[in-house]
Amino acid sequence: MNVSKSIANNSRQIFILAIAVLLIKLVLLPFAQTVDSDAVSRVHLSMDWLQNPRWIDTSVWAPFHFYLNGFFLGIWNDTVLAPKVLNIVISCLSLLPLYYFTRREFNEKGALIVAIFFAISPILFRNNFMALSETPYLLFLLLAMNLISKSIREDKWQWMLVAGLMITIASGFRYEAWLLMFFMGALLLFVDWKKAFLFGAMALLFPLIWLYSNWVETGDAFYSIQGNYRWTLEMMGNNDGVNGEILLHRVWFFPFSWLISVGPPVAFLVLVAMVRNIKKFRVDKLKSVWAILFFTMLLFFIYNAYNGVLLLQHRFIGTLVVLSLPFIALYFNEWNSKTKRNAIIYGTLIVGLSFVYNQDSISPLPRLGDQNKAAFSESINESLSDDGLLILDFVGWDYTYYYALQSRLPMHRIILMQGAKNSEIPASLKEKVLKMKSGVFVLGNESGFRNEILAILGSQNLKKIESCDEFEVYSYKSN
Repeated sequence: MNVSKSIANNSRQIFILAIAVLLIKLVLLPFAQTVDSDAVSRVHLSMDWLQNPRWIDTSVWAPFHFYLNGFFLGIWNDTVLAPKVLNIVISCLSLLPLYYFTRREFNEKGALIVAIFFAISPILFRNNFMALSETPYLLFLLLAMNLISKSIREDKWQWMLVAGLMITIASGFRYEAWLLMFFMGALLLFVDWKKAFLFGAMALLFPLIWLYSNWVETGDAFYSIQGNYRWTLEMMGNNDGVNGEILLHRVWFFPFSWLISVGPPVAFLVLVAMVRNIKKFRVDKLKSVWAILFFTMLLFFIYNAYNGVLLLQHRFIGTLVVLSLPFIALYFNEWNSKTKRNAIIYGTLIVGLSFVYNQDSISPLPRLGDQNKAAFSESINESLSDDGLLILDFVGWDYTYYYALQSRLPMHRIILMQGAKNSEIPASLKEKVLKMKSGVFVLGNESGFRNEILAILGSQNLKKIESCDEFEVYSYKSN
């Protein structure tokens, strides 16, 4: 009876934690800004899907995020707030499967600490305020892990089928899940081969459908995955001018990103715990699976970063955090004054050090570096007429896309210069500009795009409304 009461009490605690984190994030929401270009692009593509709902047959990005965002935008038509609130809610829901997974696989007392550390992990906390696919992907990954654990520990094959369904949904958000499901299935063969086949049968549903639809549409089953590589290598020119220093940076980037996400003391203790569990593979095979998966995915990140096909962005680190953080529960299997003190110290370091590291995109709250430039969005929106266009020179991955999102305009009313190294000025630019009656231009002070615009329009109908050292904002009305 006491055990049942303890479990029920801790279950209440995780729900209280989830609600508390939700309230904290909603309070911080007005201060968070969308500073990631992919988040803005995903919102625009989701709106495009909402206007024409369909099964997406091919795309460089996996499609489920567009369905999810598009559906929610159909309920709440606010391209700035709706995707953020959706991500915040999903991030809080993720605490539940993480807690139950950790409680079953490790111990009850440490499970709540793991959930708290996950909730305050600075890079993940930051991601939650932007419409990025990492947040819903992690929810379904955690659901899959929890159900795999439940199926093995309780010896119920039905849960393994549902686990396969969860990971196949995760694979519709992020391609990392494709590699994870392969290694999960392979490692589960050593634990329970019958359940491993059940898992694989369900897990492969979306990848097989996606490969087939890509093949039908483009003649290349791997068009989507290779499209990411083409963008990185050809458009971004990620391997141009690579030297030894850059290669070294690529090697340590994701290990360091993981260190930032969990804090140095937790990182050290987790690594020790994972190595010890791998050594005891025959004693508890399933627990060892999660540790092996972590090191496998870490090597995958390092290998692809080294080859230049994976951009160095901290926001990708969620997979490694999810696979590793539960191991810290082993150090909190007893709740006394020492463990309480350590939990507070570790948690403080996780958040506090994120403001110390000399790295971009790791502070818990996403904010543009110059709030004076952020305020330009107000002048831009005030100057836009009902049918006006917003034409954006590339003035940085943050400000360019921030202005596009804050305008709340549909895609067909925005002309945006991409910032990839080998991007070109759109061929239809001249025709659109000559036809426009009014609009707003954001033009870099020394860009070829600016020269192109001035060559088309001249400067007589352009009125400067904002300016800074890097770019200027003009309103335009035709004669």
